[in-house]
Amino acid sequence: MACTIDATVGGAAANSYCTIAEGTAYHETHPYATVWEDAGDDERCRALQTATRLLDQWYEWTGVAVGSTQALLWPRIDVIGPNGYLEASDAIPTRLRDATAELARQLLAGDRTADSDIETQGLKSLKAGSVELAFSGAAVGKVIPDAVAGFVSVYGRLRGRSGADVTLRRG
Repeated sequence: MACTIDATVGGAAANSYCTIAEGTAYHETHPYATVWEDAGDDERCRALQTATRLLDQWYEWTGVAVGSTQALLWPRIDVIGPNGYLEASDAIPTRLRDATAELARQLLAGDRTADSDIETQGLKSLKAGSVELAFSGAAVGKVIPDAVAGFVSVYGRLRGRSGADVTLRRG
């Protein structure tokens, strides 16, 4: 079955914060857009849906969802944007759309949801000649990359692996 995007703001069946056209527009100015450009619409659709789910799963958004029947956690009310003003409660903020497109591209490039090899294999040390690697037990792969977190950190807090919230502050 072909993948279909429903980016209806506040829709009961919405499954993405970003349409394929919006994702393509975002990537037109991106220097590393090849993976997006080479993907078919079905792959882009699946990546955008997964990116949306991951953002809602990994973020504790500020404000309150506009309605009880909306499928996604946005739109929201009482959310202050990066300019210090309230975000519109009848639209998806541009930063969230861009974060969705960026995460979708990175998902097309590789599986960010896989368990960390470092964590699952318990790598503590590796030495080959003068090159030596050692990882602490706390080293984990990031599902949400820094480039994505930079877009949306103003709207909420990234949840930690333990379920605790992690406050992300950008310089």
